[in-house]
Amino acid sequence: MGEKQIPAERLRDDVMCRKVAVWLCNHSLKNVSYYVQECYEELKEYEAGVLPVRMRQGIQEGRQNASIGEEQARELLDGEIAEACRQIDLWEAQPGDTNARFFRMKYQQVNWDA
Repeated sequence: MGEKQIPAERLRDDVMCRKVAVWLCNHSLKNVSYYVQECYEELKEYEAGVLPVRMRQGIQEGRQNASIGEEQARELLDGEIAEACRQIDLWEAQPGDTNARFFRMKYQQVNWDA
């Protein structure tokens, strides 16, 4: 199952969605001043079919191309989400990996109740 799921389907799992938010804030959207919780909320909107303006802007800034359309922004975001899921799955399979431990630490530092 894993990699055959499209990104939006993977976001239906709340824990995975939170992990993807952490990953995006440390990689694809690191140039945008997102709190992880904000990214998580916008990912839930994205999973429901809405492309949040701020997330689209973040993808555009990350690509240094302010002229991409919504369809291309969705394709890029889907690619980033798929990469996040792939990496998270890999780290779960190799919990002793230094990057996996660092990621778990970043995830645990988030106050999800804020």
